[in-house]
Amino acid sequence: MDKTLEWAIERMANAGFPVGSKVELVVDPELKMMGYARTENGIHYIVISDWALDSEMLGGLLLHELAHIYHTEKMSPSHRPDVLQEHMKRMVKREGLTDREVQALTDAFSHLQNMIVDDIAFACMTERELKLVAKFFENWVSDKPTGDAVVDATLLVRNAFAIASLKRRGLNGSVVEMYARNTRFLSFYNEERKVAFEMIEGFLENVKTDWSAEDFERALETYFDMVLGLMEAHGGLEDLR
Repeated sequence: MDKTLEWAIERMANAGFPVGSKVELVVDPELKMMGYARTENGIHYIVISDWALDSEMLGGLLLHELAHIYHTEKMSPSHRPDVLQEHMKRMVKREGLTDREVQALTDAFSHLQNMIVDDIAFACMTERELKLVAKFFENWVSDKPTGDAVVDATLLVRNAFAIASLKRRGLNGSVVEMYARNTRFLSFYNEERKVAFEMIEGFLENVKTDWSAEDFERALETYFDMVLGLMEAHGGLEDLR
């Protein structure tokens, strides 16, 4: 494990993104997702599931989490917890959001963060690794709404994120099935909701990694408003045929 982490840190440095902090790798056998990064007492921990150790995606996962750590070190606007907390408080007060809606916005924020960090992670990957990532994102795309407004908004934003991720890096040519699934998903909605999807996908595809704090906060406000619009009633959802 330590050798794999050293390899990933070296790959980051060679690509021009050195991580200066102490980083440790921890395995959590109860973890359902592949992994995540957290900071405690000045040490950055990359926590991964035990099944991720055998995954072909392990290297890509470590590069992704190290990119999060890199942006945390640089105090990028996207990785300042106070920015998210401020906006979330304002949204909760203004919109009277439920816990489920707050979680949906938190998930959407994670997609925005990931668009930014993956510019680094993808730049550190080989062609073979990029193909694995493209396949990974293809499997993220849902093809049918559930009928629950909040869940379906979350699924639609996730679809937009997966497609935007590959389009942003010119990797979308080999994932035809991904587009077929998303077309099926959007077929349940009217044109207005399809336009909303295109706006969110376009927003994510074109996020800037060099936004100032002010620009980032304005963009976040716009993004959250778009996501909240998707959760309003179920305007646009036709029959689940």
